[in-house]
Amino acid sequence: MKSKKTSVAVHQLVYVALALALFAGTLIGISIRQRPSPAQQFTLYVQNLEPTSRLVVLNSIQKYEASKEFTARLLAIVNVRAAIELTAWADVHYYVDFSDPAAWTIQSDRKTRTLTLKAPPPACFPPAVKTETIEIKTKGANLVTNTLFRLKEEAAKMQAELSQDLMGKAQAAIDNPEIRAGMEKGLEQFARAFCTSALGYTPNTVEIQLGARQ
Repeated sequence: MKSKKTSVAVHQLVYVALALALFAGTLIGISIRQRPSPAQQFTLYVQNLEPTSRLVVLNSIQKYEASKEFTARLLAIVNVRAAIELTAWADVHYYVDFSDPAAWTIQSDRKTRTLTLKAPPPACFPPAVKTETIEIKTKGANLVTNTLFRLKEEAAKMQAELSQDLMGKAQAAIDNPEIRAGMEKGLEQFARAFCTSALGYTPNTVEIQLGARQ
């Protein structure tokens, strides 16, 4: 009798163990199905960032020359007839738009700890002209010091116009290999922070694919 009772008890334990295993497997399956994909986690990560729709990936200081159209307007204000060259340094902030996370592609491989990030084409804000760096050189006849000072003074007052004038050159610089490498480096740092924070692992390799300028 004891052996039969023992046998029944063993069978019951086996059934309980199988039931628990099946239940645990069901929970794991549900957990896997409910785990957000890297793309979904990226969307949540972006939404939890500071309220902004643009990710600045590079701050650069560039020296640009103003267009002939801008210098002509400047000369007209001062009422001077001359040929001049105006240059100035400006802060340029390059960014990638992430107002639409669906425009980004995120691929994660936990086994190899590799994260691949494909981003939309970059753009830039209008250059922030450092008015104190404005330089004016004459071509041909020299201008008196007072006139040069007046030209610089008026150019500084036209800071917003000068910024828009330099915008085209700042945008063209996006294709510069050095600028592009800097933007990719900024994106890599962002991708590593996202992977560590949202995906829960530190990537060994981060592959960045930055869209071409439109």
